[in-house]
Amino acid sequence: MELIALGDRDHADMVRAVTYGRQSHKSETDSQASPLMQRDKGIAYINSQDNWRHTGHYEDVGLSGYDPNVYRPDFERLMEDARARKFDVVVIYMLSRLTRQGAAEAMKIQQELASYGVALVSTQEPFINTSDDNPFGVAFFALIAGLAHQESKNKSKFIRDAFAALKAKGSHSSGPVPYGFDVEMVQADGLTLRMLKPGQTSDAEIGPDSTPADNVKHVIERAESGMKENAIATLMTEKRAKTPLESLDEDAAKARIEAARKRRKNGSTDAAGMEWSDKVVRRILRDPRLAGFAIGPVDPKTRDRTLLRDEEGQPVRPHEGFIEPKRWYDLQALLDGRKRTKQPSRGGSMTFLGSWGVLRCGLCGAGMTISNVDSTYVCNLRRSIGDVPKHVMRIRMDDADSVVASRLWAKVATLDPEDDDDVAILAAAAERFAVQGANPEAAAELAEQEAQLEHVQASMKELYADRKDGLYEGPTGRAAFRDTIQKYRAHETRCTARIDELRAAATTSTRLPLDEWAADSDNGDPMEPGGLWERWSVEDRRAFLALFVDSVTVNSSTTRRGKAWDRANGRIEIEWAKPAPTEEDNESVTA
Repeated sequence: MELIALGDRDHADMVRAVTYGRQSHKSETDSQASPLMQRDKGIAYINSQDNWRHTGHYEDVGLSGYDPNVYRPDFERLMEDARARKFDVVVIYMLSRLTRQGAAEAMKIQQELASYGVALVSTQEPFINTSDDNPFGVAFFALIAGLAHQESKNKSKFIRDAFAALKAKGSHSSGPVPYGFDVEMVQADGLTLRMLKPGQTSDAEIGPDSTPADNVKHVIERAESGMKENAIATLMTEKRAKTPLESLDEDAAKARIEAARKRRKNGSTDAAGMEWSDKVVRRILRDPRLAGFAIGPVDPKTRDRTLLRDEEGQPVRPHEGFIEPKRWYDLQALLDGRKRTKQPSRGGSMTFLGSWGVLRCGLCGAGMTISNVDSTYVCNLRRSIGDVPKHVMRIRMDDADSVVASRLWAKVATLDPEDDDDVAILAAAAERFAVQGANPEAAAELAEQEAQLEHVQASMKELYADRKDGLYEGPTGRAAFRDTIQKYRAHETRCTARIDELRAAATTSTRLPLDEWAADSDNGDPMEPGGLWERWSVEDRRAFLALFVDSVTVNSSTTRRGKAWDRANGRIEIEWAKPAPTEEDNESVTA
């Protein structure tokens, strides 16, 4: 390191001095680290020196001096001006404001400044002064630079350890509060945890007056009704509901938009930041915090937040959510296409077979909906998808309902306890009937456990597919894969065991009332006029069908001859119920 002679230059009667300040977080308080304090101290020092004049100030706020990947605009401008020899001295508050990357980086900066005839002075560390006024500056400079680096390393380790402890308890330890949520501080085990809870709601319809929490609820309800993300986004925009960005204050919104632009290669052309998009809707719906779960790392493939799991693989659920876990798991299955909506038709009517997932198109496998115009069940595929051509599949409602009901009751009446296939149908129906009649608490727990099992098994399949695609290469990747899959397997085992317990408890306490169903009608025919079937509501009929049937498929018509009922009967295939897979049948996918 060399000392800079400030007297040997063309403008010897004046030393041009500039100040530089940096702070990782914006603060205008009177703390010693605040940018304002750094600037004032630097100017005061310059004014105390003979023939020194303050000719400029450089400042980076909200930017780390430790991370070498952080771009500091004013630091770069400072070095450009030094190369242009626009000043003679850089005055800093402390060396840690210039860099925290250690002695090597500090020496590199000082040597480059010196090559342009620029000295470096610290107001709080008088031994750091590379002008020819201080011959001890060289020795102390490297020492202080090293201490600054070690301080930052210690501080970073402390922060990492603290975050790890908070994260293990599910605290919302950092980052912006999710849209629609508020935060409350809770003390637990000597830690102050930031716990999420739904924000304030109102009775307002979707629009400018609806709160973020209102909007989250609206988005969830519409997704559950089968509305797609882009349709939800269009609706929210048309209704002028506040977006996640609009709910922030102006500075926070600008910072969020700018950060998003920097992450994109074509940063200058950002979509309308104050409009809803399918990505915004998806981000809300996929967030585990909707159900009170703590979030883990971002999935490298989908970019969705994952569930934070404890050492036993159980999801950590510390927060108050908008919906119960069962609804969230069902929502994820719906978004993945693994769950079908069970809603009335668009016109609001509810029929025996239409629009609840049981009636399937024989050409494409999609669920058939209701056409109130001509009283038909219909699948209308408007464009070809893969090998499936565009098509319209229709069947009259009355004919389909009558065929399925008649074949259902005929099957129930002729089930043979000596026939293996019939025994399997009886076992499945008995188990499902027991679950339907279980006490509400047991039924709710069973539904949640089944949803958790389906979710974790889907996650396992995705994890194996990701590894096959090379996302877990190298020792670190393989270790991460092993740790995650072990947690998934442990959770799968516990869910399966609990489901077996709940099903067994329900089944042993109930029986399938076949005789009572048959005896309810005068002639033993539930389909007779005024009989059991006629008296049941649509919901009762659906529940009964679900006991014995997994799906009903409608195939293309092969003839126009014969009665309409007979033609419909020839087009319909029924897949009868099967018992739930046992633990042996349900083994997880292996590597």
